[in-house]
Amino acid sequence: MNPIRRELLNGLIVLVVASLLSVAFAEFQVNFNAQLWVLILMGIAIAVSGYVVFEIALGYMASTEQREKALAESMRQREEEWLKRVGTPARFELNRDGDARGLAAVAEAVKAIRPGSDYTVMLYVGSAGGGETFFLNNLVGRREKTYNAALEQLKRGTIREYKRIICFDHDVLANDPELKSGILRVGEGPGTVDRSIGEHCRLMMETKGCSLYVAPAVLRSIVILYGSDKVSMSVETAEQTTGGRVTAGILFFSDPPNGEIIEQFRQMERETERRMVAVHKIRFPEDADSAASARER
Repeated sequence: MNPIRRELLNGLIVLVVASLLSVAFAEFQVNFNAQLWVLILMGIAIAVSGYVVFEIALGYMASTEQREKALAESMRQREEEWLKRVGTPARFELNRDGDARGLAAVAEAVKAIRPGSDYTVMLYVGSAGGGETFFLNNLVGRREKTYNAALEQLKRGTIREYKRIICFDHDVLANDPELKSGILRVGEGPGTVDRSIGEHCRLMMETKGCSLYVAPAVLRSIVILYGSDKVSMSVETAEQTTGGRVTAGILFFSDPPNGEIIEQFRQMERETERRMVAVHKIRFPEDADSAASARER
């Protein structure tokens, strides 16, 4: 019970008992009435017994609440101990009917990342470049929430470094001089990225603690490393009408018990880093239009 309500109820009981006693003494001084005294004493007895029952009930409720809290805390401790011994099982967050559960799970994993961790994204871009539909169009807003979650954790100091490596097929990168020199283009076609990614990458270049690279693809998937103990990998399908890539869901692995799997992803990251090039410029389509207009003038 609320402490204020309890004190008010206690005060009311005391007031009732005091009033009955006052009436009893006043009646005794005026004229002794045995029947009235019996009624007054019965009233006092009822008030006192009610107060006693009330206190017993409160004590029982409090002890029950304490037992429930103790049980809940014991269960929480056992669960934590179980997770320490066994680990967090791998899980697959499936996107269904555009609900983007996988992207939401990525955002939650970013928010739960351990302080002082590095956050690394290896994003594979296929031959269609920015014209590829590896995410459904109605999920763009969810992607931006995931991007913002990473930047917020970086600004708070939870994430030590936010690194994004945009991976292209080997032949695309080899035949694109601009990519090899660290110029990332927004648009459509081989060697480009879509506008949503381009805008985020431009924001990364303006934010301390972020680093942006391009590299040949080692794994044709989207791999995210959350510190040293968690990794996620996209599971992608072919869109039946356009043939583009659609992310069907996200696989998550934790250490423990998936330490060996995470180490394999770490090796892929190191192999990618050996051939990556730092991005120093992001070119949007309007930049080319502005340059062409300037030349015409």
